[in-house]
Amino acid sequence: EVDVELWDCSGDLRYRDCWPAIRDGIEGVILVANPDENKGEDLNLWCREFIAKSKMNPENVLVVLNEIGEKRTNDGAISEFQLPSQLSSAICAACNLQHDGDQLRLEFNQFLVNIIAKSGNY
Repeated sequence: EVDVELWDCSGDLRYRDCWPAIRDGIEGVILVANPDENKGEDLNLWCREFIAKSKMNPENVLVVLNEIGEKRTNDGAISEFQLPSQLSSAICAACNLQHDGDQLRLEFNQFLVNIIAKSGNY
């Protein structure tokens, strides 16, 4: 049996005072960005605050490039999205939840399996 806690930081800096509590004891991080609106450099703050400060291995990071709306995945925006160098070994999953929810579920489940296996807490 494994306990999984998911904390949503909302992307809003006004919740910054809560980040140390959220970081405490983390074993994995999921970063979500819309490649139509964000660039890879937009993840730098989150890398510093949640990955670097917790000394996390980037392999324990899942980056979800989630496009919003009716359109199918915009391959151009995704190919232009450059992950920060410190996330070069992170897992990256591109999707549009309205069309690709099942694929993201598989990616998420595999991510959890990897985190649990590395932690030895099973």
